[in-house]
Amino acid sequence: MKLDILSEQKDQQLLHYFCLISNNHRYDLAIGYSNHFYGKAMVTSMQTGNMVLLCQEDTYAPHYWADRLGIEKEDIAEFQDFFGLVLQSAPFQEQY
Repeated sequence: MKLDILSEQKDQQLLHYFCLISNNHRYDLAIGYSNHFYGKAMVTSMQTGNMVLLCQEDTYAPHYWADRLGIEKEDIAEFQDFFGLVLQSAPFQEQY
């Protein structure tokens, strides 16, 4: 099998690490901000090892991110508020 590199770009990513605790659960997240994700941030859960691309608008669809990040149902509202503070609003961009 042969791989061809279509493009390569270097990015200085801004990473933030958060250790969050709710009444019953602990969450460890890494959030990477980049110009290469169409205005979204790369949110990675240290507990589940899963990553999702999120912006503020995406927080209204917890079915997309909560399970992947291991967020318990009783903590979703608090995470929507948290993500509203730390994620940027994604401007519409042509993706194709």
